[in-house]
Amino acid sequence: MSGDEKSNFDPLPPKKSPLEAAKSGLIVRAKAYKDYSNTAIPRRNRWKFLGATAVVALVAAIALPNGESEADSPPAVMSVKVPTVDLTRYDMALDSDPFDTPITQKTLVVKSGDSLGPMLQNNGLTGPEAYRVTQAFAEVYKPRNVRVGQKFDLYFKGQTLENMTFRPTLEQTVFVERRGENYTARGVSAEFKYETVSVQSTIENSLYLDATRLGAPDRVVAQFANIYEYSVDFQRDIQPGDSFEMFFEVARDRKGKMIKSGDLLYTSFSPRGKTSEYYLYTGEDGRENFYDQDGKTAKRKLRATPINGARLSSSFGRRKHPILGYRKMHAGVDFAAPRGTPILAAGSGTVERANRFGSFGNYIRIRHTDGYKTAYAHLNGFARGIRAGKYVTQDQVIGYVGTTGRSTGPHLHYEVIHNGKKINPRRLSQLSGKPLGKTEMPKFKQRRAEIDALREKSEVIRPAAPIGEVVLSVEASEPTHSPSPEQQ
Repeated sequence: MSGDEKSNFDPLPPKKSPLEAAKSGLIVRAKAYKDYSNTAIPRRNRWKFLGATAVVALVAAIALPNGESEADSPPAVMSVKVPTVDLTRYDMALDSDPFDTPITQKTLVVKSGDSLGPMLQNNGLTGPEAYRVTQAFAEVYKPRNVRVGQKFDLYFKGQTLENMTFRPTLEQTVFVERRGENYTARGVSAEFKYETVSVQSTIENSLYLDATRLGAPDRVVAQFANIYEYSVDFQRDIQPGDSFEMFFEVARDRKGKMIKSGDLLYTSFSPRGKTSEYYLYTGEDGRENFYDQDGKTAKRKLRATPINGARLSSSFGRRKHPILGYRKMHAGVDFAAPRGTPILAAGSGTVERANRFGSFGNYIRIRHTDGYKTAYAHLNGFARGIRAGKYVTQDQVIGYVGTTGRSTGPHLHYEVIHNGKKINPRRLSQLSGKPLGKTEMPKFKQRRAEIDALREKSEVIRPAAPIGEVVLSVEASEPTHSPSPEQQ
């Protein structure tokens, strides 16, 4: 090993006595049991660990009689043989290696441009050692899937790497351990208990605030919003008192703490008193989607709002033109948004034109099925590859908000044309989603019944008092496991 490599290590501390080493080993092992309590490893080795603890306690009792401290004891008058059990192995594999050499831990945080081999060489390993570790690691986890910010924990005995651990997700841990001159790797999956829970409330502040304060994770709320974005205008259609339900899976650890959220299985939303319910179903093609009770998808043919996070600045209908100064028909809707905000295709179709078009400035028009077309004006620019004749899919980015043409500020002018006539885009929310085929309906009905049965048995969380108070009402029930399956 070169001098540069050795300089990465702090000077070794004074050699510990066997008893001190045993104590240190037990402390490291106890921490490992805590950190990996959700895996099968602690249960597999608990008797070995308890036995080793008992042996160390017995040794301490013999070596330090009558309650004397180790510092006050006279020189040893008897020889005590410490069992050759490695209590410092972080993966909890008890073997017969001696543990009298202290274990040193080093944590490596992945930065942009890092790769595992060079990282290991920069932290004490020779080239051949780093290669063997990397090869073993790659048998369990693809190195190219390692992401910036993730961590590798290295455990050295002296200057030899004994173990390496990597935890890419809450559920998965990769262990690499030395076996002679080589290294082996294995993956361990955490064991979480999956349950289903229902969050029910009415909107008093906002959908996000009222749902998350009851425990709905951000991911679930985002899923909920994505389901209804085709039929609900979250800025204008929602009002206080509208009710909602989110029924989803959660994973809990052994202490009952929520570790992560699973899939959103069912939703119910009643903006302005009109209730819409959707169920998660995986079709014969393997794709997941949400469908109403009649098997119609939540996704509509066309989006009423082809831009996220924008403010409606001008509605469809007659108005006083902000530049021309007289009243005229405004045959679309305007969404005010910062310059450069992505614009999405309202639906799948073929681009008829993508160029400069008079007072509209940079302009895109897309031809869809059933006589529908959509138009997007005043764009700052077009997305890569967008040109006449190009086929685009729903929600694909086609351009960016700007203020080209006759415009007073950055905004998107959006039009919908049906059979040659411009219509109010807000009417798109009335369009039905694509239905499931007749052959799939029996399976969908069965899955719908399964979800409804789960809802009957699952925990329900709802406010027990007016919003603003923190008291919650929880309907306890027997936990169940979900089936595995601005202007123009």
